[in-house]
Amino acid sequence: MTMKQVKGAASYEGALLMCQNLAELTAYQLAGDQVLIPDGVGNASEFARSLILMPGVRPASTEMARGIAMLGTSALGVRCLDYPDGERIGDFTVLFAENGDAERFAAMRAWVDQDRGLYLIPGEDAAEAGEVSFKFDRGLRKVEQPWADEADRQRGLAEAMALLLAEGPESRAG
Repeated sequence: MTMKQVKGAASYEGALLMCQNLAELTAYQLAGDQVLIPDGVGNASEFARSLILMPGVRPASTEMARGIAMLGTSALGVRCLDYPDGERIGDFTVLFAENGDAERFAAMRAWVDQDRGLYLIPGEDAAEAGEVSFKFDRGLRKVEQPWADEADRQRGLAEAMALLLAEGPESRAG
């Protein structure tokens, strides 16, 4: 994690906006203020792929990971870091439930492909380590590196933040 990422002030309003836009862009429904679930949850396998979005939270505790593992659903902590120069960066922490366990992935960034598919990719310091990326696909699914080169990575990061911080549905239309 870079020093800039550490020093940003967290904005709950920005995190909530990012969660609302993320829900709309990935066909989720808002259920209350902080929990988002997929449309049409009807059986256990669909529920297991659901996703809990938590604006302003960085899930880190062992107890939280244990609870997520027991539920069999993944959780996503969403923070919006604001900087004095006006830049805003999304900081995501994934608790990924799989096989009765929950694995934590911190310092993830939103990225969008040419077809507007949304992903979470490792932050700048972890990108070269070849860490896991995630695709939003009625939940989160582990995928290989989705960007072709550094220019594609930077393009996707900028476009994803523009989508997630857009005010109003007309700003997200594409």
